[in-house]
Amino acid sequence: MPDFKTLIASSVDEVGAQAWDALSASRPFQNARWYRFGESVMENCQPCYVILKQGELPIARATFWRIRNEPLSVPPFIRSILAPIFRHWPLFICRSPLSNSSGLILPEGEQQNDALTIIAEAASGELRKSRGSFIIFDYLDADQTECPGWPSGFKQLQVADPGTKLALQGDSFSGYLEASHKFRIHQHYKRSSREAANLGISVSRQDVCNDPASALELIRNVERRHQSAPNPWARQMLEKMTMVEHTWLAAHIGNQLVGCLLLLEDQGVQIALLPGLTEDVPFAYFMLLYEAIQEAFSKKISLLRWGSGAYETKRRLGFELEHNNNAAFQGNGPIPRLIARLAVS
Repeated sequence: MPDFKTLIASSVDEVGAQAWDALSASRPFQNARWYRFGESVMENCQPCYVILKQGELPIARATFWRIRNEPLSVPPFIRSILAPIFRHWPLFICRSPLSNSSGLILPEGEQQNDALTIIAEAASGELRKSRGSFIIFDYLDADQTECPGWPSGFKQLQVADPGTKLALQGDSFSGYLEASHKFRIHQHYKRSSREAANLGISVSRQDVCNDPASALELIRNVERRHQSAPNPWARQMLEKMTMVEHTWLAAHIGNQLVGCLLLLEDQGVQIALLPGLTEDVPFAYFMLLYEAIQEAFSKKISLLRWGSGAYETKRRLGFELEHNNNAAFQGNGPIPRLIARLAVS
C-alpha cells in the first residue's frame, strides 16, 4: 500500500484554492469557485472532503455531502416513507455539487486501486461518525464502478435515469440547424419560432433572476407535472447564480413570466437546470431550449449536459445518453446493509 496521507476537510478554504484547483485540473465543475458555490447553496448539507496526498501533493479526492433532503427519483409513496428516515440518518453522497457530476477524482495507473480503497474506507468511517444511513458514490462511469479498489462491503448499481449530452459541431447556431437533417431540427425551429411569435412569447438572456418567487412557482409546476421531488436548493441557486458562470433564460408574454431555465457553465461545458413553465402556454419550452443552444455557441461552449428526462425531445435535438448513471454504495448498520443487498439482488 502506497504511503498516502489522508486529509479530511469541511470546506474548500481549509484546503486552499490553489491546491484544490491543481487536482481539479481542467475538469468541469470541479474547481474551487464551483465548490464554494456548492457550499453556499447547499448550506444545510455539511460537506466532507476526503483528500489523499503523497508528500504535499494532492493526488486523489472524494467530495461528500451529508444530505437529509435528497430529491430522490422514486415514486411519491416510496419517497414519503424514506424522507423521515433520511432526515434522522442522512445520506453521505459523493458528487460535485449541483452539476450531475461525480465528486471522485483518482490518479491514473497503478495507484488508482489503492487510492480508491483508502478513500472508500475513510469515507465509511466518516459515515459512522455522522450516524448516516448510506454512503453513495453516484454519477460514476462504468470503468469507475468496475475498479477493483472498491472494498468488499460496497455494491454497484445502475440507476434508471442516465444523463444526456450533445457535443456541438461547427461554430454557429445556423450551422447546427443546417447540419441536423436527420432530426429535421431546422423545420421544427422555424415552426416553433413562428408559433411562439404568434403567441407573443419572447425569450431573453439575463444576468440575474429578478422575480425568484414567480420563477420558483413555474419550477414547482414542472416538478409536480412529472411527480418529481422538489429541488430543495432551487431558491438558493436562483439567488446565488452570480457566484459562477451562468445565464438566466426567461420567457415572457408581455410582463408575465411563462417559462425559465438556468444555464451554468464551466470549462466549456453547459448544464441546464431548474426548468419552469406554465401549464397553458405551448412552445415556450422549445424556445428556451433553442435559446440555450444559441447561448452555448455565443460562449464557445463545446458540450451540453442537460441531465435526465425529456429524452425524446432531447433526442430530436441531437442529444445522446451520457451513461453516467452508475453508483457504488454501502449501508451503515444491519438494516441499511440488508437494503443494499436487496437492491442489487
